[in-house]
Formats: sequence, C-alpha cells, structure tokens
Amino acid sequence: MRNTPKQIHPSHSSGSMVVAHELPFIQQGENLLISAQLLHKELKVPTRFYDWIKRRIEKYGFEDGQDFYSNLSKSRTKPSTDYLLTLDTAKELAMLEENEIGRDIRRYFIAKEKEARGISLLPREREAFKGLPRKRFNNRTMLPYRDALVRIGYSRNNNGGRAHRYWMHFIKEGNVLWVTEEFAAHLFHQKQVYANRAVMLASQPVLPFGWGDSSLLNQGGVA
Repeated sequence: MRNTPKQIHPSHSSGSMVVAHELPFIQQGENLLISAQLLHKELKVPTRFYDWIKRRIEKYGFEDGQDFYSNLSKSRTKPSTDYLLTLDTAKELAMLEENEIGRDIRRYFIAKEKEARGISLLPREREAFKGLPRKRFNNRTMLPYRDALVRIGYSRNNNGGRAHRYWMHFIKEGNVLWVTEEFAAHLFHQKQVYANRAVMLASQPVLPFGWGDSSLLNQGGVA
C-alpha cells in the first residue's frame, strides 16, 4: 500500500472563508482510500469515532472489503482499528452529516478523484481518434475538430482561438471544422502533460518543506 497524501482546500459556497483539511489519500492498487478517523475529525463530528463509524456501518449496510477495509494499527497503549473508506463511501458519509463542511469535503473528493485518475482516464493516442471520420485535403489527413476535442477530454466548445493562431492546421467545410491529424496529436499530448502536472503537484513530498540542511539536500544526499 502506498500513501499519496493530498492537501484539501475546499471553500464554503458562501465564499466567506476557506477551511483547510488534512485528508491524505491512500492508494491501494487503483483504489483511492480515505482514513475514516481523519474524515471523522475533519467533519467535526461530536460523537466518538468508534460509536459514529459503527452506527453508520450498521445503519447503511456498508460492507467490509467492498465499501471499506478494516485496518488494525498498533500503538504504545493498545491496538486500534481504523477503517479505510472507498471514495464513494467517504463521499456518502460526508453528505450524511448534512452540513456545509460535509458538502465541501464531498465536492473536494469529486474534484480530486478526477484529478488523480486523469492520466489513466486519457486514452492512448492510437485509440483516441479511432472511428472518427477522416478526410484528405491537399494530401493532409484531417479529423473533425470538435469530435477530436471530445476524444481528448476537452469540451466541444473549448476552441481557445487555436483555429486563428494555428490556421495552417484547420479547414472549414460547410459547418464542419477540420483539424490536421498532427495537430490533434499535439493536443492529445498537451492534455497528458496537464494531467501529469496535476498529479505531480499533488504528490507526497520526499521530506517536509524546509527539512534539514539545504546544503546537504543540494548535494543530493540525506542523513
């Protein structure tokens, strides 16, 4: 199991303040899990954790191995059980609190889930444009631009002025805007870069910010 902590910064819909949370994701294979204890803390639930989680599990029929995973941890005093929740379960528990913090955290989970899975959701280039109609204009293979945008993961209306800046890659025929195959491939790779960048920025730091002697870090070593 590999931890992938991510910083939460959900904003209240009123816009009056921003509440910072600490809810690291735990990656298990392709599953993203959340500690129930941390979720309980950030939701500011007044009920004791073990009473709260057991009641929720029993009342809503959450199943071990499907909706959550029991995780036994040892401390100096006595072993304790945490519950690693799937994102769907964590979102449901957040909404069950019926308050603004719960709604904020649910919205955050939705956004971060899309971000974390961004790379895996992108199709491979050779599959991205499979099945799209192609036309030849002056010995150039071209694709319907707006359909290509959707395949890449953009909105159909996400033009961004590209047809004007890169006019040499576009042809308009009737109501259809066509784009060269090479420019469509460029947009595909650009989308991958954006998705990679988002994941890199959300990754766990090697060490806490400001840790240790900067001269040691600059030499590429740690004590």
